[in-house]
Amino acid sequence: MTTDNGKTRNEGDSRSDLPYPVAPPPTTTTAGLPPNSVTVMPGQNVTVVIAHPPALKSLAEAYLLCVPLGLLGFHHFYLRRYGFGFLYFFTLGACGVGWLVDLIRMPALVKEANRRIQHPENDDVTDLSVCDAYITWFPLGIIGLHHYYLRNYHWGVAYTFTAGFFGIGWIVDAFRLPFMVRATNRRLELERTNTLPHSYSLGEAYVLGVTPAGLFGAHHFYLGRTGFGVFYLVTLGGCGVGWIADWFRMKWLVQRANNPDRQVLGKRHKFVDDAYLLAFPFGIFGLHHFYLERMVWGVLYACTVGLFGIGWLVDLCRMPCLVSDANKRIEEELRIMAEIRQQIGIQPSAIIRREIFYPPLPAGTVYQMNPVPSGSYAPPTQPPSYEDTMATGGSLAVGGAKNEENDHEKF
Repeated sequence: MTTDNGKTRNEGDSRSDLPYPVAPPPTTTTAGLPPNSVTVMPGQNVTVVIAHPPALKSLAEAYLLCVPLGLLGFHHFYLRRYGFGFLYFFTLGACGVGWLVDLIRMPALVKEANRRIQHPENDDVTDLSVCDAYITWFPLGIIGLHHYYLRNYHWGVAYTFTAGFFGIGWIVDAFRLPFMVRATNRRLELERTNTLPHSYSLGEAYVLGVTPAGLFGAHHFYLGRTGFGVFYLVTLGGCGVGWIADWFRMKWLVQRANNPDRQVLGKRHKFVDDAYLLAFPFGIFGLHHFYLERMVWGVLYACTVGLFGIGWLVDLCRMPCLVSDANKRIEEELRIMAEIRQQIGIQPSAIIRREIFYPPLPAGTVYQMNPVPSGSYAPPTQPPSYEDTMATGGSLAVGGAKNEENDHEKF
């Protein structure tokens, strides 16, 4: 026999047909327990993890590894400086120089390692060290190892293939290395806060410009002056004249690259020194006229060898006036373009389409555009189809013969 609750019993069973009683849930008492305690229910599986304090590094153990095995970087592996560990392993302690320095600065290395262990959340904000930078600079900086350490990978590659810019850049870096470390730490801090402004370094520009790489325009490419970079690449630094002149004007070149908006005309601003640099000795081919956006005069000079040399000589005397006139002309062009953009109501950075193509209209129709109020720009609407025009009898903005008849009746 089956009861209401689905249980079976015999007919002679005298027990009630009521459902079987359910045991009440176990009661738990949290009184007197420490805070953040967890109550375990019966039958629940619990995994207990016992947290041990982080093991700090010992100065004695670091020295024990450094003295016999420091040339292979074992003390750096022990201090969790794996990058320097591999460097020492493959270079025998940076040719022994880094190993000797580590014997002196070991307490500072152990202290820094313990700080990282105790505060792992601040591991990403560790500043680069001047001492580490000098260890990577001598003697392996000739292949750019210190630039790789400072996250200047493009400079590292350049040093690797040019032997430290023929040794000159490597020697210069010995004096400016503290400034490079400070600049890298500042850049990394700005990158972490997403407030990194793009700027060019005067020291890096000098390293590129003074070395033979400057003959090929390396400093101009670095400063974003691609046109002058190509000019130097083709003419070997303007036959060496421009390369030498850049040694003395490098400061102003870097300032212009870092502050292009200071000039009224932005990157189109023309400078007298740049114009003279192009005029001598290649002005007979009109390069300074092309630079000043006087294309017709440039072609004329190229075809007549600077008006047989006479125009070239005259231009050397009147160059400041030519540059001033070019800047005034460019300023007037920009002013007119700004007024046009303001009238049609688009932003200065927007692009104006000079031609707008529409689908063909039936013969005899005239497309009329409604005037757009100043300060509000709306794209032109597409004209109605021929069927819509004929169905409305030509009463839309696109009219046919009926509109013409109405115009004649008005007269």
